[in-house]
Amino acid sequence: MTNQKSKFTVYNLAGNEKAFYLTEKINLEIKPDAIPKKIIAHSIIIIDRSGSMYGAIEALKETLIKLLTLDEYSNSELVISLISYSSKGDVTCHFQRISIKEVMQPDSLYVAKIKAIQAGCATCISQSLKLAQELIRPNELTAITLHSDGYANDSSFNSEAKAIEAICNDLQKLDVFVNTIAYSPYSDFKFLAKIANSVSGSCLQAGNIKEVYDALYNTGNVLKEATGIVIEEPLASDYSYQVFFSPSAKKINGTNQTLKIFGLKPEDEAYIYKYKQITKDAYTQLTDIPVVQNDESVYAFAKANLADGNLNTAKYALASTFNATLTARHAKALTNEDIAKFTQDLDIAIFYPHVLAEHEILDHVKVNDKISILALIDIVSQHRSHIIINLKHLQANYQRKGVKRVNGVRGENGELIQPWLEIEYIEPGDYVQMGSFDINRNTATINMLIQQKVKLVKVEDKTAITEVAGVLLNDLTTFNNYTIVSDGEINVKALKVKISSKKAFDDLKAVRVIDGEEFDFQKEYTIELENLPLVSFEGTYSIIDGLFSQLAEIKVVSSILAAHLREASDVFIPAQIEELKKHYLSKSLYLNFPTTNEYTDLKAALSDGTVDSRVSYKIDIGGTEIINFSKLSSANQFLDRRYEVYDKETGEIFPKPTFELAFNENIAVRAKAVSARMKLTKVDDLMKPIFDDFLGIEQNGRVAEILNKIGAGSLGLLLQAKHAGTTVNKQEMINAMTSAQGKLEEYTEKIYQENISPLVFYIGATGLLPDEMSAKAMTADELASQYPNLQFSKSEQEGTFFLIGDTVISVYAQTEYYSKKSVVVS
Repeated sequence: MTNQKSKFTVYNLAGNEKAFYLTEKINLEIKPDAIPKKIIAHSIIIIDRSGSMYGAIEALKETLIKLLTLDEYSNSELVISLISYSSKGDVTCHFQRISIKEVMQPDSLYVAKIKAIQAGCATCISQSLKLAQELIRPNELTAITLHSDGYANDSSFNSEAKAIEAICNDLQKLDVFVNTIAYSPYSDFKFLAKIANSVSGSCLQAGNIKEVYDALYNTGNVLKEATGIVIEEPLASDYSYQVFFSPSAKKINGTNQTLKIFGLKPEDEAYIYKYKQITKDAYTQLTDIPVVQNDESVYAFAKANLADGNLNTAKYALASTFNATLTARHAKALTNEDIAKFTQDLDIAIFYPHVLAEHEILDHVKVNDKISILALIDIVSQHRSHIIINLKHLQANYQRKGVKRVNGVRGENGELIQPWLEIEYIEPGDYVQMGSFDINRNTATINMLIQQKVKLVKVEDKTAITEVAGVLLNDLTTFNNYTIVSDGEINVKALKVKISSKKAFDDLKAVRVIDGEEFDFQKEYTIELENLPLVSFEGTYSIIDGLFSQLAEIKVVSSILAAHLREASDVFIPAQIEELKKHYLSKSLYLNFPTTNEYTDLKAALSDGTVDSRVSYKIDIGGTEIINFSKLSSANQFLDRRYEVYDKETGEIFPKPTFELAFNENIAVRAKAVSARMKLTKVDDLMKPIFDDFLGIEQNGRVAEILNKIGAGSLGLLLQAKHAGTTVNKQEMINAMTSAQGKLEEYTEKIYQENISPLVFYIGATGLLPDEMSAKAMTADELASQYPNLQFSKSEQEGTFFLIGDTVISVYAQTEYYSKKSVVVS
């Protein structure tokens, strides 16, 4: 066993030094007398039969049978178990511990069981791994091959992640390795790679059935020479990480704990890299240790961290090799498809190092100096009146990120009952005006809102509706959102546009995002988005401490006003509003058709593959007493919880009061007595004083303070007059409330766009807090131990939290469903 030492610096994607490492390379030798005698080999194959496998399950079954036929001849002593899984509670062991000879006998019952497997429903992986764990016996070499084409999210992503992590921890103590197959671009490659890395295996992204076959075949090939070779290497306390690397076995596994490796042949080469993080001063003083950046040890460090789920460390390590080719290709990798490509390129660089001669290798980090998506959107927004977009091209290349909805309602038997009116586009050409952009408030998502002029026509005979309730319908507009960036993934690769302003063209050309050197107002240009960084790593982000409590108070007042104005208008009388409703128009003259999901049964849609699910990461801000805005009650809910609304003349108490009653004469409000059954929370402490002040029960100045801040003091004066007994004109109050509501929304939107949304986008796009916000990641239990008043939903309970001053940033996963484009898998 020989050792070699080297050192390298880790840089971030902006080219700044982040960490310094001393590396020790240990050459392992498998001595003949250390090789155990041949042992029983057990192959446990786990296949995904969830609904997203609907179109590929038959090909998968045929491939499995072909593979077992081959194994019968090449590895006749092999023992086979087959497990399939779908929704939680739907897991089947089709056969267990059967010799390959018996499985492949003529008219085999076991082959018939394979052929009978059918696809359907959701994805619960943990149950299949738990069942596989129960089939493992001592003194055997067991290989588990886990196949999945989706996300482990039944009953939730976080519960699955915790359960699988616990199972993998148990498997590490046994003579087993786990190889995983990520089948299709919709599979959770990051998670499957992490499973494989933790249990001495490897993960393959399989784009077709042949690649699934190859992965299963390679596992069988290892088992054919099963000898029970095990490498177990502890990690000294002064080292931070270690990586096992075998170029002949094509294995890389990393951990910050003890390494345990199975699945090797006697002739395999084997090395261990040990990494010690040191200070810059110590690094500088090690003058006799060679500096290596574009080196196998750094690529291996990147690959192992990527498999272990440390995405940003892996990116930084890759950048630190000064390999400009691969850094440019993978610097923005966030999605599973991107991570799979990242992994494949690292494998090629490590196992086939001669390819590096074709790469651009520098002596520094090549920083992606292209404009960020966020900065580009600012430029496009400035010139949007001079840019038209090819809508047909956008629609043809667009993947929905939500479930498609259709106009109408469902009848008793699920039939679609369509509205009696529909829209026709006034200008149905290929081009429309460039849309406006909006950064989502709690995900790394950017939407583009496209507006188009339409007319309202009867479905029956296409007769145009030109007037409703005395209003000419000559300015109707439909609004459609297109998701440009979805949860940190660029969803629209390019936009085809025409530009009518040379200034707009020059500004876009200056940031190198359009094709073309000369301005031509007749030419269609392409704005390329695919290779742009989502955010700038040199950006700074506003301090958000104190914003949650400020916005929470505004949200309470805004909710009260919205509840008052639900059926009220500063323009139309109730009869007009009712007439507008009949024609699917809101009181603001927006089209408001009833809509329903395209499918009638979610389970069936998941089973036939027309709908699939994905994991969306939510980023919320909150405080140390209320975790986020979702905990606040709606105005009418809180009114019903803490107050009684009654008729002053009759004394009648309204059982389900709403703020719309407040405009009626002889209506009064009083606080309810707090019963022993009512559990008061910090939400009550926030909302009650504001409600008391608004209702005139206990005037404390809170409402006037909030309204004056946003320039709506006139409403505060009307409320004071009303509470003093002065009669206030109903329409005057409605007008003041409408104006105040608009100003509250504008003030809130300004804070989000300037302070919160960019930060949310950065966290969601990079998985990091900005450098200027230093905070330890905490679990819900850890946070609750410090702040016991906090209440968590099921999803939040399994999230990650950062405490910055008195502000809590929450990051948690939720399952989202979306309508899926047809994908042909060969």
